[in-house]
Amino acid sequence: AVDAPLLGQRVVLGGLSSRPELNGQRGVARSFEGGRYAVALEGGGESVRVRPGNLSPAPAGEQASGGGVEVSDEIVAAAERGDEAAVLSCLDSGGRGNATCGGGAV
Repeated sequence: AVDAPLLGQRVVLGGLSSRPELNGQRGVARSFEGGRYAVALEGGGESVRVRPGNLSPAPAGEQASGGGVEVSDEIVAAAERGDEAAVLSCLDSGGRGNATCGGGAV
């Protein structure tokens, strides 16, 4: 049997150098073949093949807790849309969900 403990699990991508824009993206590990997981990314319908070392289990609660970083709903929404510019803009401005984040009033 193939050792693929993340199969069927929600995962977070990280450490990708060929597609750094995918680092931090979440998805579901759908299959394991040729030493890589096929991960269906959330929100975009895209599927990518990723080495096990570039995946980690997604946090169970998805809420910021002990040592996590709190981010506003606007940042999360922008990330889910794939709007990297909006996410970076919000983070650069402190990311606390003021009216400048998310392109509109809170």
